[in-house]
This record gives sequence, C-alpha cells and structure tokens, in this order.
Amino acid sequence: RRWDIVCRAATPLPWALAAGSGCSGLPMTTLLTDTLDSAATLVKAARRIAALALIDASLAVPRARPACEVALEALALRPSSGAPFMYYRPSSRPSALLVLCHPSEGPSMCRSLADLWEEGLRAQGLEVVRAELRGQRRLGLAGAEELHSALTGEPSADGAAPTPEVQRLQSLVEESQFLIFVHPIFWFDVPFQLKGFEESVLSSGFAFRKLPSHWLLNLAAGVVEKVPVVRSAMRRYSAYGFLRDKRVYVTRTQGGPAAGMGIFGHGATSLESALQFCGAHLSAVDVVAELDCHSEEELRRLLPRMAAKIQAHCR
Repeated sequence: RRWDIVCRAATPLPWALAAGSGCSGLPMTTLLTDTLDSAATLVKAARRIAALALIDASLAVPRARPACEVALEALALRPSSGAPFMYYRPSSRPSALLVLCHPSEGPSMCRSLADLWEEGLRAQGLEVVRAELRGQRRLGLAGAEELHSALTGEPSADGAAPTPEVQRLQSLVEESQFLIFVHPIFWFDVPFQLKGFEESVLSSGFAFRKLPSHWLLNLAAGVVEKVPVVRSAMRRYSAYGFLRDKRVYVTRTQGGPAAGMGIFGHGATSLESALQFCGAHLSAVDVVAELDCHSEEELRRLLPRMAAKIQAHCR
C-alpha cells in the first residue's frame, strides 16, 4: 500500500518503467508517454538555449556569423504557428534611447545626469531619443486582461492592442542599440513609472519568450543559484530574450550610502534584472549616493566627476 502511494505521488522518471505493474496507478503506457514528453521538453529547451548561445557568438564575433547561421539553420527552430522563427530583435541603427524617470518635472540631480548623457552621446554622433516618465504619465498593467496579455504575449480577450504610448516605446527599444536609464531609488527599487515601463513595454512576445518548463530545469536553476559566477553568466539564458544586441547603462541616485541596497539584499533593481532576463547586456550601473548628506555646492562638484564617467561610457 505504501509503495502504491509513493508511486502515485512521484514524478514519472525513466527508471520508473522498470517498476512495471508494481505501481498500479501508473500503467506502462502512461509512464512511457510521460517519459517521452519529458525528453521532448528537455530537447526543445536545449535547442533554444543553443540558439541563444549561437546568436550571442555571432554578435560578439562578427566573423563567426556565417558559421553560426549555418548552425542555426541546422537547429531548424519553428514556432507552432509555422512562421519564421524570431531569434532576436536587431537594432536598426547605432542610436540610443535615453529614459529619464523622476516624479518631479523640475530641476533634479537625475535631470542633470540625463542632460550629461544626452550631450555625451550626441558628441559621439549618435542619434538620441529622450523619453521622460514622470508625473501622472502612467504605464503598467491596469487589469486582468492586460496582465494576461503581458505574461503570455497573446492578445487580450477583447482584442485590444497595447496603447499607442507602449507601442511607441517598444518601437524605440527595438530600434536602439543603446538603452540608457536615469532614475532615483525609492524603497530599494525604481519609481513606479519605470516599474510600469517594465510591465507594459518589456512584455512577453516583444522582449522575451519563456523557455519550455521542466522539473529538471527547475532543479538545475536551484543549483546554479548557489554558484555566483555561473549564476551571473546564466541570467541572460533564463528566458528566450529578444534584446540580445542591446547594451544597457543605468545611472541611479539614492539618498543613503551606496552600500544601502546590498545591506538589505538588493544587489540589483527590478529594471536591471528584467533587462538581463530579456537578453540585454548590462554594461554599467553607476550609483550617485548619499545625496541627502550633501549641500548644494557639494552636489554641484559631483557633476564633473559624473560627466567624466559618462563620457567614458559614451566613447
């Protein structure tokens, strides 16, 4: 009786086939079907991860692109719809999207830093589009239909498309090679306007697709989490991210010490994690800290140092 209960509760595994009729609740045909389904899921996930690695290799080493394209063709990935498989969303030109998020429309340290970024990028001859998320301008998920669409990449039940503002921002993200975000830290994370950007703009189907799920992959993720170097390397392979040729720079301000985020277990913001999840390269995160402790004169002296750092990034 105990053996029968254990067999009913256990996840079907290949070696369970040897149990035969010992598990009265799991016929041989069921075990075989489940085993084959598990194998197919693992192969499907492995092929997609291999495709991601090939795309990254072709972007990092342009001379290897022809060989990578042959290998991708051999993988023969096809979506269920039969349409051509989307490997990633290539940038149309070396342009930059500069996103400033600050609740205030007046002068601020973030606005000054965004101005430095814009000047530095334009000095390098790059086209810059600046988007400001502030005040009552809201992005984010407003209900169950929008949540379902953002998580699955499927149209909402009422057939409503993303708002014109979301479509505009998605188009800018897709076109741009460089994504720059300037924002303050509130309660260990980005302001709600930028959180809404993550929810609405970096949606499933546009910025990423989930990899096939399997208990063995989940078990492997639990092991990877405990190995710091591997954990960092695997972040961009947690999903099928479409933003693989984008380079991201984040400049954030905070009132407390720079170590404050880490002390409370927040090494990265949700924005930084989301962009890596979507396949983008997180090139730099610059922190301007202890703003609450500085006088206006001291803050003004900070700007030349930040200007030098930003100019170095722009080069």
